[in-house]
Amino acid sequence: MAKLVLLLVCVTVFQIANALQCYHCQNEQCDQDVSKQQKNVCSKSADPKLIPACLKYVYKDPTSQKKTTTRKCILKHRDEAYTCTPPTGQNGEEDFCETCETDLCNSAPSTGLSFVAVAGIFLAMLGPKFLA
Repeated sequence: MAKLVLLLVCVTVFQIANALQCYHCQNEQCDQDVSKQQKNVCSKSADPKLIPACLKYVYKDPTSQKKTTTRKCILKHRDEAYTCTPPTGQNGEEDFCETCETDLCNSAPSTGLSFVAVAGIFLAMLGPKFLA
């Protein structure tokens, strides 16, 4: 059992050690298929209170009612809600604002399982057979 726990911890540490990737686009670029959008590696902050996250922000122009999407890397305060603001020079009302902390999570809504969850389920089912 101890080997199983150690293996799960190693898998978790490996995932955390990898840099976060986010989709990066603005305006019409975000209307393209997600596979054609630019992917950026998020930078980390020297400030331990700040963590990298992916942002998906949709705002609506009050005059034209046109919705505009922005996807990018941000630094946000750990355990605090992020406050979205329209890009510089743009006016608009927030329609959707979400941050997330897993690779490429700022695309369309996802219902998939994370790598750690899948690995945990797999190890829980098969681990005892191999570690006995």
